[in-house]
Amino acid sequence: MPYQFIISNEQLTTYCLQIANSTAIALDTEFVRTRTFYPHLGLLQVFDGNFAALIDPLAITNWQDFIAILNNPKIEKYLHSCSEDIEVLQHQFNCIPTPIIDSQILASFLDNPISSGYASLVKKYLNVDLDKSETRTDWLKRPLTEKQCEYAINDVLYLLPLMEKLKSQLTTNRWLEAAYKECQSVIERKAIITVPEDAYLTIKNNWQLKGKSLGALKKLAHWRYDIAKTQDIALNFVIHEEVLWKIARYFPTSLAELEKLGMKGKEIRLYGQKVLAMLNEPLPIVPAIKRVNTYPNYKQICEQLKQATQTIAEQTGLNSDLLLSRKLINNYVKWLNEPKGNTPEIMSDWRKPLFAKYV
Repeated sequence: MPYQFIISNEQLTTYCLQIANSTAIALDTEFVRTRTFYPHLGLLQVFDGNFAALIDPLAITNWQDFIAILNNPKIEKYLHSCSEDIEVLQHQFNCIPTPIIDSQILASFLDNPISSGYASLVKKYLNVDLDKSETRTDWLKRPLTEKQCEYAINDVLYLLPLMEKLKSQLTTNRWLEAAYKECQSVIERKAIITVPEDAYLTIKNNWQLKGKSLGALKKLAHWRYDIAKTQDIALNFVIHEEVLWKIARYFPTSLAELEKLGMKGKEIRLYGQKVLAMLNEPLPIVPAIKRVNTYPNYKQICEQLKQATQTIAEQTGLNSDLLLSRKLINNYVKWLNEPKGNTPEIMSDWRKPLFAKYV
């Protein structure tokens, strides 16, 4: 199918007028993120069933009309495995499209693996083989080749008919509403913005530190997060988290000791004195991190939920990995022991009636 390659504000405005009355659009992004904090958008693909377009973000300066499309609640936005796309769009346009329907999530309600790839689903439901040879393309490099453009546009050309197949089957087996709710839950989780003060909670083995060391880790992680965000550097390219943990654990007092703990020469030149200074400043008092598997009856609850999930899967035909994950188990156990915040997902929305007699 022919497509437009949009490289000007005027072309984008015209295209947005063409798709403004659509009920749904297929949407995808190509981006680069290797050593940067933020993903850098390299290409946008859009198709409403009639008009297909590749939009060059390197050439566009006025996104107002396109953002209006993204925010239009009357137009469903179809994506596949939307988590990274959401992050890209949120950074690029300061918005999360609404409503988003994820074909990967819908497919999982039809007993497909929860991580099913787009190409595998297109093959299964549409009997089309897609060329995925351009996966590692540098999407910020210009000009793009014809093969790269064909690869990119195919990511949306088949998404609309794929969605129609999935929605039809889910309407038949009555899981469509649940699938839509699961899409919304995924989007809400992805929309949660990391608080810099809590950056230490993502550091591996943080629970092993106590008292002064945990306070140091919190201070260092907050500082590293601010540096990474301000300078658009991937967190581990400021200082690797393993090294950050060691610094908090062993409290080095010299640049030579920082090097022994794993800091590289450039990192020491840029940040060494600052790191040493922070260790000598007042440190926050941080409560010990309690691991969820140390709560009473954790293993028993896990086993009970897994058995319940197996029963529910047999009764409903739903994928057990969709029904329950380690994260959902952990959230439930933590809520049981510290009943505050949102109700666990296995006790809300579409999972609630399924797990009602087990939790």
